[in-house]
Amino acid sequence: MHEREPASGNKLLSAAAAIIAVLAALGTLFAHHRSILALAAKNKAILTQTRATDLYTAYESKQVRYNFYRVLLASQLVRNANVNKQLKVAADHENASAAATLEKARGFENEAQRDDERSEAILRSYEFLQFATTLFEVSIVLVSISALAGARVFVPLGCTLSGVGIVVFVIGLLRAP
Repeated sequence: MHEREPASGNKLLSAAAAIIAVLAALGTLFAHHRSILALAAKNKAILTQTRATDLYTAYESKQVRYNFYRVLLASQLVRNANVNKQLKVAADHENASAAATLEKARGFENEAQRDDERSEAILRSYEFLQFATTLFEVSIVLVSISALAGARVFVPLGCTLSGVGIVVFVIGLLRAP
C-alpha cells in the first residue's frame, strides 16, 4: 500500500514549485532584457564604427587633396601668384582639418570598442541568466513530480538546483555593466 503524504506536505511542495516558477519567470524576464541590451549595445558599436570609418575616409580624402595641392605647387605649373596663394591656403586648410578629423575618427573607434566590450559583457550576463532559468525550470519539474507522485525523493535535488540557480542568477545580474 502507498503511504500518503500529509496535506500540509503537498501544500509546501506546491508553494515551493510556485516560488521556483516565479524565479524561472524572473530569470526569463531578465534574460530577455539582457539580450535586448546586448543587441542594442552591439548595434551602437556597429553604428559608431561606421562613423569612425566615414571619418577615416574623410581624413584620407583630405590627405589626398593636401598632397594634390602640394604636388601642384611644387610642380610650378601654376604661374599666377594669386592662384598659388589660394592653393597654399587650401592645402594648409586640408592639412589642418585632417588632424581634427583623424582625432574624431579615433574617438569614435575607441567608443565603438567600448560599446562592443559592453555588448559582450551583457551577453555573458544573459548566458548566466539563461542557465539559471534552466536550473529553475528543471527544479520545477522535479518538485512537481514529487508533489504529484507523493514521493519526496526529488525534493532535495530540486531545492539544491534552485539554490544553485539563485547563485547563478545573482552572478548573472551582477555581471552586466
